Amino acid sequence: MNDRTLPRLYPSTTPPRFPFLKRLPIHPRDFPFIIICLGASIYLTLKDPVFITTLGSFSIPLLSLWHIAKGSGIPLRFWHIALTILTATLTFSLFETPAHAIFLSGLEEFFKELAQGVQSGGSGATITDDVIELIFNLIRGVFLLIVAGASLFAYNQAQQGNDWRPIVSQVGLAFAIVIAVDIITFLFVGTGT
Repeated sequence: MNDRTLPRLYPSTTPPRFPFLKRLPIHPRDFPFIIICLGASIYLTLKDPVFITTLGSFSIPLLSLWHIAKGSGIPLRFWHIALTILTATLTFSLFETPAHAIFLSGLEEFFKELAQGVQSGGSGATITDDVIELIFNLIRGVFLLIVAGASLFAYNQAQQGNDWRPIVSQVGLAFAIVIAVDIITFLFVGTGT
């Protein structure tokens, strides 16, 4: 067999530096994006390890699910899995702000200051800050549970073909009331966030 009849795998006699890249559809214009992603990953690993841990713990099972679905013929696209990973990661790592930072925080601070003012006036033992915080956390939790229950009930009504709009209007009214309380608290007390 002649040397000229053999197919040449590489244009030169030196082997490529990274032979595994030949199998991947990576174009030269993809390298800046890859470098930015690697830099962001390194930065987030050092700055916010909870984010990377959450990203990894959601990526492994969901990407495995995608490979299983791809092998079995289930129409599951990669962007479905990527969006699920991103949503779960952001929900459980970046948006870890406590509930009191979202609504009714100004009113809670007003009641804490009111209780401290009464105690400093010499009237004896009053409600502590922990009790006030617990009461407002209970109010927030009940509000969120009611909104979640009403949303599920509205979804159920819509699935059965019934009118779901009155339920959704009640949920909207509940949100409007909470926002109005926050605005009024900010206007009159000035400690709302």
